[in-house]
Amino acid sequence: MSSITMEILKNIEIGKPRQHENMTIHPVIYRGPIGPDYISLDVALEVKEVVITEVSEGGSVPALALKNNAQSAVLILDGEELQGAKQNRVLNTTIMVGAGEQLTVPVSCTEQGRWSYSSREFSSSEHVMRHDVRSRKMGSVHDSLSQGRGYASDQMKVWENIQMMAAESGVSSPTSAMSDTFMKHRDKVDAFVSAFTVEENQAGLLAFIDGKLAGCDFVSRPQVYAGLHAKLLRSYAVDAVVAKPRRMANERSGAAGDPVADFLAAMAQCKTETFVSVGMGQDVRFLGQDLIGSALAVEGETVHAAFFPKPAEDNRQSLDQMLKSKLRAGNLWEKMSG
Repeated sequence: MSSITMEILKNIEIGKPRQHENMTIHPVIYRGPIGPDYISLDVALEVKEVVITEVSEGGSVPALALKNNAQSAVLILDGEELQGAKQNRVLNTTIMVGAGEQLTVPVSCTEQGRWSYSSREFSSSEHVMRHDVRSRKMGSVHDSLSQGRGYASDQMKVWENIQMMAAESGVSSPTSAMSDTFMKHRDKVDAFVSAFTVEENQAGLLAFIDGKLAGCDFVSRPQVYAGLHAKLLRSYAVDAVVAKPRRMANERSGAAGDPVADFLAAMAQCKTETFVSVGMGQDVRFLGQDLIGSALAVEGETVHAAFFPKPAEDNRQSLDQMLKSKLRAGNLWEKMSG
C-alpha cells in the first residue's frame, strides 16, 4: 500500500448511510490536514477573480487558458463543466491554480455540435460530468499519462459516451450537449439533491446506486465541499434517474457483504503512480483490479481525491454505430483540433 493511500485511509471517516429511491449516500468526513488555503472555482468565478477563455481566437478543443487573479489558490475538480466560449468543456484532471498564476488547462469537449462563440469567457456550469462517463474519461487520461502524452483524454470516446447518455434519456440535443441530459431530468435530479443535505463537517460523499458502488469524492476543506455538494450529487443522481427503468427490468443485485468495507479494501489494494500536476502539487493515479482513482496532493497534503469502479471495456455500441458516430464527428473534430 502506498503512503498516500495509507494517509487517505487514515484520515477519512465514512458516515452513516442515507437513502433516496435507488441511491444511497454515505457522507465522507475528512480528519486530515486541510492543506493550503483555497477556494472553489464557482466562488472564484462568482467574484470574477478567475478568467477562463479559449487559448486563441481560433480555439483548441483540448485546451483552455486560465488566469487566477484571486489572492488565494483556486481548486477545479476533474469533471467540472465550464460553459460558453466556442463549446462547453470539462476538466481532464483536478487542478489547483496558485494566486496570480496563468495556465493552459487540459479539457474535454461536452458539446460536440457547436464550434462558435456564445460568449468570450467561460462561466460555471452547475454540473460535474456523470460519474460513469467521468470514470471512462479518467481511464483514458490514465493511459495518456502512462504513455507520456500528458493529460489528454480520448475525445471521440467522450463524445460517444455523452451520446449514449442522451440516448438513454431520450434527449435530442441540437449541439449534443451533455448539459441537455441534465436539464431534461432537472426536477427528479434536484429531488435527490434535496434529500441529501450537507452534514456537519462533511467533506465528501460515497455513492451507491442500486446497491452497487458508483463513486467517491472528497476534498480537504468542509466549507469548500459544501459549495460543491449539489454539483457532485447531480453527477450521481442523473444516473440513478436515467438508468432506473433499465435496471428495474433486470433482477436487482446489490453487493453482498459490506460494500463500504469492500470499497476501502479495494482502495488499499490499488497501485499508485505520481505525476507533476498541471498546476500546484502532484497528481496521483490509482489503479486496482476493480477501482480507478486520482488525487491531488499539494504541499504534501491530499486536497481532493476521487474513486470509481474501474470502467469495463465499452461494448454497448456496435461497430456500425461507432463508425457512424465517428463519421459524424470527423469533419468537426479536424476543424476544431487542427
